[in-house]
Amino acid sequence: MKSLGSKLMIYFGIVIIIIVTSVGFFSYISTKNTVEKRVTQSTVETLKQLDRNMYTVFGGVDDLSLFIISDKNIKKLTNTEVGQFPQIGELIAQLDETYANLTNTKSYILAVNVYSDKGLKFESAGISHAEKESLLKERESQIPADGNNLLTYTYRRKYQQIGDKYVLSLYRQLNDINNLTKRLGIIRIDLSEREINRIYRDIQLGETGYVFITNKDGVILSHSNVEMINKNIRNEELFKKVFTGENGFYREKYSGQDMLVTYYESNIQDMTYISVVPFKEITRELNTSLKVTLSIVAVVIALAFIALSFLTMKITKPIKKMTVLMKKVEQGNLDVLINTDRKDEIGTLGRSFNSMTRKLKILIEEVYKIQLSRKEAELKTLQAQINPHFLYNTLDVIYWTSRLENAPRTGEIVSALAKLFKLGLNKGSEITTIKKEVEHVQSYLTIQKYRYDEIPEFRIAVDESILEHSTIKLILQPFVENALVHGIAEMGGRGRVEILGRDQGKNICFEVIDNGKGMEEDRIREIFEENFESDQKGYGVRNVHKRIKLYFGQDYGVEIFSKTASGTKVVITIPKVIFKLDSGGHK
Repeated sequence: MKSLGSKLMIYFGIVIIIIVTSVGFFSYISTKNTVEKRVTQSTVETLKQLDRNMYTVFGGVDDLSLFIISDKNIKKLTNTEVGQFPQIGELIAQLDETYANLTNTKSYILAVNVYSDKGLKFESAGISHAEKESLLKERESQIPADGNNLLTYTYRRKYQQIGDKYVLSLYRQLNDINNLTKRLGIIRIDLSEREINRIYRDIQLGETGYVFITNKDGVILSHSNVEMINKNIRNEELFKKVFTGENGFYREKYSGQDMLVTYYESNIQDMTYISVVPFKEITRELNTSLKVTLSIVAVVIALAFIALSFLTMKITKPIKKMTVLMKKVEQGNLDVLINTDRKDEIGTLGRSFNSMTRKLKILIEEVYKIQLSRKEAELKTLQAQINPHFLYNTLDVIYWTSRLENAPRTGEIVSALAKLFKLGLNKGSEITTIKKEVEHVQSYLTIQKYRYDEIPEFRIAVDESILEHSTIKLILQPFVENALVHGIAEMGGRGRVEILGRDQGKNICFEVIDNGKGMEEDRIREIFEENFESDQKGYGVRNVHKRIKLYFGQDYGVEIFSKTASGTKVVITIPKVIFKLDSGGHK
């Protein structure tokens, strides 16, 4: 026959296991749903980011085509008859000089080509031949007469000067600006598919995930695997749903794997961005969550059994002692007492037992056997009141109160997304020295010099007294890059960039100054607005500004002073501090 303690352990043990396991299960399911939702939304946001980057690229190409239309030398080319020498030679030489500079500043532009209806042509990369000339001619016949751009499929073109390239060509009809109905020729701007691929090739989606670009017909325009270029995927089982909506995601079984397909339809030339990744690769943290949940469940059950054992012992020990004493009373020994100072029901029961035995002893001493018999009957009645069912209900209340006060919960797991561009390693630390930050900019400028035919003038003047002071990393390079890419590269002529750093008492001030094309006050104001997303030119500025404020406080950050055609000055203010770092490079 099982004791009361064993029965309590078994009953409450089963209840504990059911409750804890249920809580752990539903907690895991909740975490799983949250992680899956976050991952899929993050992938869609990644494609939106890619679209913003592509908007910058094609916006630059569109600006170039407008420049070509308004170029006076292009006008001369379209109005010159074949055979007019030496005018043709001089004109081509001037165009070569102009467009060599433009194409060299934008690595994704391979060549600028203008074909006059009078027979003359200009090709900035020299004579070239398309691999499938007939298909290209067919595409040329579809060029809109209203001056809108037309994007071709990706094809191979062999250039006299730069060799064999995978090319996306953007066609535009060249009309007379004084008579828009009069056609003068066509413009073809050749874009490097490999350079476009470079924009998104480093996007990390699990271990084997990848991103590629198609047109609205399902033909692949850009892919990291060049063998996939020009393949039509519209009717493939994995991608059929892509071409039924503007953007979204879905999961599809493919080759025995659960694949997550995310797609985003761009307004740029009817392109669609598609990402494919095995779902298990981007939800690996669920395995960690499951292990943590199981560990917590096991620990809670173990602790609960320890607590239950202790509680059962505290309850059953005095009851067992009382049972032994009751048997002695049954045998006629009325001198037994229960020593207890407990204030709960067990203490009340013990005191009642002591009172009962005292009264029994008095009655036995005062009356005869009849009176003794009556008292024995009374004793049996009192004993019957010590009912195990009453004890069980009382202990049930105590236990559930304890459980409600100690219910386990599971926290959410948050992971950080891959960033599109990697920051400096710095042993994983956000903190660096001004000396290292200056060295980082110097290295960046050394690399940038090779991108320009006419090397910009660089000047770095940072007080030696502040070199060993601390700063957060990557606060100078984004502004130097903006000066080069958005200021100097678009201005024409030789550029100049100055990086200055000086001690200002309690603060340190940096200045990044360029003589580029500058910007309007409205543009400066928009850069610092959190909800401004028309392009990505202000992303680095907002990033540095926000990081400085988060790390050092609201008194510090970035200011921009600029006027159109007058250059730009960026002022960065941080406190003058020196942090002590541990062996891992952390503050």
